[in-house]
Amino acid sequence: MKTTVAEGMPCTLSPQVAAPSSPQDEDFQRWYGKGERLANAGAYDRALRCFEEAAILSPDQVTALVYRAVCLIHLGQPQKALEVAERVLAIAPEHPQGWLYRGVALHRLGQYKEAYASYAQVKPV
Repeated sequence: MKTTVAEGMPCTLSPQVAAPSSPQDEDFQRWYGKGERLANAGAYDRALRCFEEAAILSPDQVTALVYRAVCLIHLGQPQKALEVAERVLAIAPEHPQGWLYRGVALHRLGQYKEAYASYAQVKPV
């Protein structure tokens, strides 16, 4: 079962990871896949470590960055989640999940006006 971060449960992210074309891509896919399974099972601390390893191999892979933000939110680290969401938006300014998790992080930081401004940027896909 997958629900939202706001409800405190695992969530579904849009699949945007490309098929591997090199050994480095295969290593990225391995770390990403393990992190995704762990995050969806609620093991956010372990999942975060996997996404950090994946980020070493492919630092601009947006979906892995979004998962990092999700894990950080679940682990009670909204400031770090905000930084990661900002990175997502620097790479992909229209990314709906980047805006969504930026909003969640700001909300958790008590910055409600800014959070709602971020939520308003979420465009349906």
